[in-house]
Amino acid sequence: MGQAYPRLVLLALVALLSAGLFPQALGNGKGKVHGGGAVNPLVAGICSRAPFPEVCTEVAAFAKRTAQARKHVAVAARTIPPPQAQALRTCDTMYMNTQDAIGAAQRAIAFKDTGTAKIMLQLAVQDFDSCDRPFTHAGVPNPMGKFDKELSQMANNCMTLANMI
Repeated sequence: MGQAYPRLVLLALVALLSAGLFPQALGNGKGKVHGGGAVNPLVAGICSRAPFPEVCTEVAAFAKRTAQARKHVAVAARTIPPPQAQALRTCDTMYMNTQDAIGAAQRAIAFKDTGTAKIMLQLAVQDFDSCDRPFTHAGVPNPMGKFDKELSQMANNCMTLANMI
């Protein structure tokens, strides 16, 4: 497995970051283990080493999920009180920053610069944490909590995969 394993990890990491690539890597078109079809054993083995393997094998790619979070912010901002709407604008800024960080991580991975990739992914995790702060300070629930948790797990998985390269 020598040189092939780091290449496979690199492929898995790029797939996780790139919208639309992960279903082919999974080999089943659905992307969910419990949704039918078997996950490619090599991908399953790599994902089993990630801190959140259940997120690692999902079709929803990191960049795509971040874009969905931004759309959710736009919808949620119309139906909540002004203090929460201001906090949501903070989240939107953080998600926009995250999209930039994901792009930088993808470029770094393409050049096999795992150090830069890890830094960019760490910044993404910090951005998700930053989204929660204004809600915590205001003592109101964060309507983006589910997105933040899932995206943070995806970013942590990416950092773990980057460490395997």
